[in-house]
Amino acid sequence: MQKKVAAVHDISGFGRCSLTTAIAVLSACGHQCCPVPSAVLSAHTAYEGITYRDLTEDLPGYVHSFETLGLTFDAIYSGYLSSGRQIEQVIRLAEHCAAPGCITLVDPVMGDNGKPYTVAQDASFISDMRALCRHADVITPNVTEVAMLLGEDPRAFGEGREEIEQAMRRLAGLGPKDIIVTGLRERGRIGAAYYHAQSGQSGFCFSGEVPAYFPGTGDLFASVLLGVLLRDGESLQSSTRRAVDYVHDCAQYTLEQKTPPIDGVQFECLLSRLIK
Repeated sequence: MQKKVAAVHDISGFGRCSLTTAIAVLSACGHQCCPVPSAVLSAHTAYEGITYRDLTEDLPGYVHSFETLGLTFDAIYSGYLSSGRQIEQVIRLAEHCAAPGCITLVDPVMGDNGKPYTVAQDASFISDMRALCRHADVITPNVTEVAMLLGEDPRAFGEGREEIEQAMRRLAGLGPKDIIVTGLRERGRIGAAYYHAQSGQSGFCFSGEVPAYFPGTGDLFASVLLGVLLRDGESLQSSTRRAVDYVHDCAQYTLEQKTPPIDGVQFECLLSRLIK
């Protein structure tokens, strides 16, 4: 039976990220992606002169409508959230609209490259994000976000395998069953680490690093990961491997096409690889 995903993200009219990525990827994986927009932008925030409309005031009614319709979802998937009030609505979705066996995946978007985003410079927002992680089955922070969730200084947080494995065990104490740490670099490679709290199984998956920076690859990674996890018989390890390889291949393809990196990776031409 087809799986349904409630995806709580912003949507950008231009630039590959957030909902435009999630809808395409989850659809290619065979799932129905039901968008829950948290904000509408003319283009993603790496561009200048964009328009931005926050939809915090609309979210309670939006979620209430789902409840009134009696909708349930096989996954609740959150990305960038602009406030604690938006986090509350994701928790409400998880508490009232989750089907049996629902996977709640939280990408705790708060910072990158050792620096917090503006929204996460407020300690109360980080506390709210920790609360959301307690409701999650899977979280996909990058190294900066790992440090922030653990109350550490992201500028001094190590990326060695031992440090990451220890950090994932600590993050499991927040409540999530599975932790995937993204954006790890090792000897000219880039990838992710995974940890399954119940079994204690952990591991690392790497692909070659493409010499360019593309916005939105975190959204692409998390969307592929969830799309594969929702398939019967797929493990945390195989899902992480698929996501790492797919993002790498899209980045390599985009580099060869010589389009502006700010536009994001050209994942559209490779979507057929996700079709089961």
